[in-house]
Amino acid sequence: MNILLEKMTWQEVAERLKEGYDMVLIPTGAMEAHGPMLPLDTDTYICYEITRRAAEMVAQEVRPVVTPPIWFSFSWHLMDYPGTITLKEETFANVVAEVCESLIHHGFKKVVIVNGHLGASGALHVALYRLKRKTDAFVVLLDWWTLVEDVIKEIIEPPVHHADDLETSISLALRRDVRTEKMVDEVPQLPIPKYIKPGLAAGPKVHIPMRIGEWSKSGVWGYATKASKEKGEKIVKKAIERLADFLRQLKELRWKETLKNKYNYFL
Repeated sequence: MNILLEKMTWQEVAERLKEGYDMVLIPTGAMEAHGPMLPLDTDTYICYEITRRAAEMVAQEVRPVVTPPIWFSFSWHLMDYPGTITLKEETFANVVAEVCESLIHHGFKKVVIVNGHLGASGALHVALYRLKRKTDAFVVLLDWWTLVEDVIKEIIEPPVHHADDLETSISLALRRDVRTEKMVDEVPQLPIPKYIKPGLAAGPKVHIPMRIGEWSKSGVWGYATKASKEKGEKIVKKAIERLADFLRQLKELRWKETLKNKYNYFL
């Protein structure tokens, strides 16, 4: 069962939709520095692999289509490191929304945007609500790491922020081009640490606009040397399983019927 949009012909896409399989997954990432040991495509690579493998797991029953990843994102906060490519937030939001609008135009009704880059969350929410206003499709935004927050908390050394134990462990599990001899640890100290916290830190949190180059020489924010292939494999396996479970449940969802039954006075 072919799930990759770029490998399908337009007639095969039309046939898939005619058969009633109208789910599409759009992986998003970034092209940005990830310390001296991880490639610039880290966010995109991780997101795409998790998305693709989950879709393959349910290919026969759900028959989703996976688009090529959206490689470029809002990465202004990493522009101090050569090779990073950034779009303006509004540009990125427009790209995502217009990709979705194209697919919805052709008949895809269940659209899953899979986010691989925490720094893009704001722009993706803008795109999400634009699509809600303009289309009748069921569009969801899923940050892949939220699927495995319990596993991350159990085995990953905090802080979980950037080019850290988490991203390095997953990269070790998925690819062979990690520069293991260049792994470094760097844990910058932010002001008012009780409230101003990096990345996925829990507890009361105040957000500040952050340029990582002001705080980190290497671009690492965490303990990359604590990473292991075994940790990464455990996280990837669970993320794939949980995303696959979500896709199965999404396939069965009749969302318009649910809304009409519950809120028929609005529709």
